[in-house]
Amino acid sequence: MGSRIRAYKRLFVILCLVILGYLAFPSVPSARPVIDMNEIEHAELLEFQCTVMEVLPKKDTLIAGEKVMEVVDFRKGNNGYRAILSDADGNTIPLAAFQKGQWVFVRAFRLSDGRIIAREIYRLPGMVAGKDKYPFFKKPLALKPVKLK
Repeated sequence: MGSRIRAYKRLFVILCLVILGYLAFPSVPSARPVIDMNEIEHAELLEFQCTVMEVLPKKDTLIAGEKVMEVVDFRKGNNGYRAILSDADGNTIPLAAFQKGQWVFVRAFRLSDGRIIAREIYRLPGMVAGKDKYPFFKKPLALKPVKLK
């Protein structure tokens, strides 16, 4: 009986360590859709500030400013890059952290087929009047390298 309890305790500890490891390192590559950088070479660049209307994390989609945007990874040759999802302080956040009604700044591409592909989405504390407050308003930031599946 005592050995069975010890086995359950070990199993519990291992399970806790696995969960803590996942929480500590959430930036493991996801199975997001991948867009080749050649597809966006001649795309229209969009930059706008608006409120979130809907978040669909399972579909890697955000609707903001009446625009449906896909959140994807990008591929250029053998290199992969992740779209930037961040709060105003530069901390990476998951798509699910965005909520209806929040202000966001979006930099995206409108492809020739009409789809909008998000390059950067920043959660703002509210509507931001001046472009000097945050560096991402001035110019696009470098995309983060990631291993793609």
